[in-house]
Amino acid sequence: MVRLRPGQRRLVVANVPALGNVAAGSLLFSTAASAAPSPITTGIAQNAQFISPFQINVPMTLSCAAGSGYDLSLSVVQPEGFQFTMFGGGNASGQCDGKPQKLAVPVFPFSPFPGFGWTLGDAVATVDACQFNPFACDGATKAIHITLL
Repeated sequence: MVRLRPGQRRLVVANVPALGNVAAGSLLFSTAASAAPSPITTGIAQNAQFISPFQINVPMTLSCAAGSGYDLSLSVVQPEGFQFTMFGGGNASGQCDGKPQKLAVPVFPFSPFPGFGWTLGDAVATVDACQFNPFACDGATKAIHITLL
């Protein structure tokens, strides 16, 4: 016989085996769901291509479920000195084929000053991408170099 501490109550469960089956089923389901790999993955290349002060192309890879559409947003931040930071963004969308795709996403600066834009040097790029069927998202951030390639 189990002794109860003061304040504890005894709980009687009528169908313990059935409760055990439900708990085991929930555990298996949650383990399988968390172990499944994401159907979409992204990666950013080390170097971005300088086109002009008003455009850089950022190479990246995207892999997603065949037959699904995707949409992605890529942003870049570049410190330019004199307490000024350039930032900009670009977008891409298309159809997934189930294989890794190589993309060059054009990124344009959001500059409030005429004549200011991208320069050769270090920056940080962030991509957020989603596929539509089944719906899933992935993202990545990487330090990059803006070069003439």
